[in-house]
Amino acid sequence: MRQYFMPFHQSAMSQSILSFFEASQDMLATAINEAEKAFKVYRKTSLIERATFLHAIADEIEALGDQLLEVTHEETNLPFARLQGERGRTMNQLRAFAQGLEKSQNGIVNLSLLDEADPARAPLAKPRTQLDFIPVGVVAVFGASNFPYAFSTLGGDTASALAAGCPVVMKSHTAHPATSELMTRAIEKAIEKCDMPKGVFSMIQAKKYDMAHALVEAEPVKAVGFTGSMSVASKLIETINTRKEAIPFYGELGSINPQFVLPEMAEQNGEELGADLCNSMLMGNGQFCTSQVFG
Repeated sequence: MRQYFMPFHQSAMSQSILSFFEASQDMLATAINEAEKAFKVYRKTSLIERATFLHAIADEIEALGDQLLEVTHEETNLPFARLQGERGRTMNQLRAFAQGLEKSQNGIVNLSLLDEADPARAPLAKPRTQLDFIPVGVVAVFGASNFPYAFSTLGGDTASALAAGCPVVMKSHTAHPATSELMTRAIEKAIEKCDMPKGVFSMIQAKKYDMAHALVEAEPVKAVGFTGSMSVASKLIETINTRKEAIPFYGELGSINPQFVLPEMAEQNGEELGADLCNSMLMGNGQFCTSQVFG
């Protein structure tokens, strides 16, 4: 939904200067409504059509080239080697779902269950029954701060929702708005190339907390993917619990990671363990999850 973004401006120094504004409640409502309309079309797309779409998104991310890396580096100060690796991971996530769709007859892991009829069953004949897994509807996705590619605009949550036949309304993270904009431009090109409904993906930029709550409480939203803190997740879940219809909340939440060092190991390898711990905490500018057990 192009109306949610300010134009991209180039400067003599770089290509990373953009202007952004706070999305309004009306804009959010439009995105949700368009996603609901798109669902009626997108849910009926074939697995191969969705696979082609996911491959196209990955191709368009790759086509952004060094511009994407430069913009994200300026926003996050993450090193280029880390960003190159994460970009590759993000494209591989999209392609992995696409390949799963291509290889499957009834879903990513062949989830369709068929039970044939048994006319001779007593005391009543048994009818033929079939269980299928179908798209649930619009999915709200919240981008992470520490992984600007793999857990953000076109990350795993978005990829899985699109693979399942569900449109996405993305709430981008304020830590890297320009990156989110470029990623959105990539999927827009893929939408056009694959002739997908326009509302199948929308991204909003917003700092106000009420926008996040309005997103998860919207009736067309049938699931939420969230990566972030326990405190924010708890508040969003409180809002979700006020809905008339219960919906799933898939969260990867922050935590305090324990470090265990046994006395004997500390005595024998204290200096080495200390260096390993510091390197782990500082890896990726301190943006990785540190969860090591020493023993």
